[in-house]
Amino acid sequence: MSKQKKSAETQRKVLDATLALVNERGLHATTIAAIGKRSATSVGSLYHHFGDREGILYALYRESFDDCFGRLLPAVTTTERADDGINALVYTYLQWVAENPTRANFIYAVSDGQQLRNHLAEIMQFKGEFYAAIFAWMQPFIAAGQLIALPPWAYDAIIMGPAHEFARRWLAGIRDLPMAEAQTIIAAVVWRAIQI
Repeated sequence: MSKQKKSAETQRKVLDATLALVNERGLHATTIAAIGKRSATSVGSLYHHFGDREGILYALYRESFDDCFGRLLPAVTTTERADDGINALVYTYLQWVAENPTRANFIYAVSDGQQLRNHLAEIMQFKGEFYAAIFAWMQPFIAAGQLIALPPWAYDAIIMGPAHEFARRWLAGIRDLPMAEAQTIIAAVVWRAIQI
């Protein structure tokens, strides 16, 4: 086995172990020692591949967002109507949460800004690139008077805020509203909030 392949396999084991541990024990109980034990990786190897615990958490965070954004971007930018794109954003995000509950839980757990404080610039950059692509898709609809004109940050709060709140409740086990019904309701309400 090549050195590169062995390195990739080690990183995969570490990230899988970290995700499982966060899911089972919570973020704060997921220590570097626990990650090493679960992944059968020496502490020295963990530091070699990731730098430190924060580096492991960042790698998992970035991978999780890449997976989520990889689903969202084509779902939205291939639509030709504003309502279809907004619906796709809400539907696809909540579908991703339903299919990836451990990753979604991890993202919410680590998003307080303290766990990844040394990676905030990188996080802002890759999230900014995603939001810029979505905003670029929205521009013709804003120019045509189909969507209200707002600062870019406001669209995220208005469009994704309700989906995030529902996702957190759903992930916490509050299942009084089925996911499919929530997708429909939230998408409809969000569309009403930003259309002209």
